[in-house]
Amino acid sequence: MEKVFNREEAANYLRISIVTLDRYRAKRILSYVKIGDRVLLREKSLIAFLDVCAVPATAMPSEREKLEVAKAIGGEA
Repeated sequence: MEKVFNREEAANYLRISIVTLDRYRAKRILSYVKIGDRVLLREKSLIAFLDVCAVPATAMPSEREKLEVAKAIGGEA
């Protein structure tokens, strides 16, 4: 069964305030299910929201940055 969250749980999951969550719901940026007075949010909707908000990495690391990362993790470039 799919996991569902109440408003407080969903806000914690996204690490945003309940006010921000409600603002996104009001603007229909974040989908939700309403059953009577209860507002529920599906985990897959929260993940889809995060995917939409994701900022893709476009810059390629320089050779120096690659070496620094390799040294930091104990590998070789």
